[in-house]
Amino acid sequence: MTTIVLWADRFEECRDFYMTLLSATLSDESADFVNVTGANGSVLLHRVPEEWASDTSQPAEVREENPIKPVFEVASIAQVRGALAESSGRLFDATREQTYGDTTYCDGVDPDGNVVQAFQKAK
Repeated sequence: MTTIVLWADRFEECRDFYMTLLSATLSDESADFVNVTGANGSVLLHRVPEEWASDTSQPAEVREENPIKPVFEVASIAQVRGALAESSGRLFDATREQTYGDTTYCDGVDPDGNVVQAFQKAK
């Protein structure tokens, strides 16, 4: 299992986004920290202190220049996309999916604008 650590401006929104993306549970939760753990990975979220917070305009500016893109395995990209429909984060539409071999990939963004990727193996 892989774990990533993210500082989150939109802490609660990011918590909910990663819970949905990973079909996850929460542990070690406090006002400024939470461990979001799914079967295929976990995300440790830290709340960004207010004095260091980024612009929180809605929707968040996509951070395409970020030098890292976390990738998460999901059972179904389509199901996750639907589950995130009411979220301030999202997976991009199906026209942007790419398949290589037996794996399909789709990028998206979390509520803070970080680019993420979901992938599913052929069934």
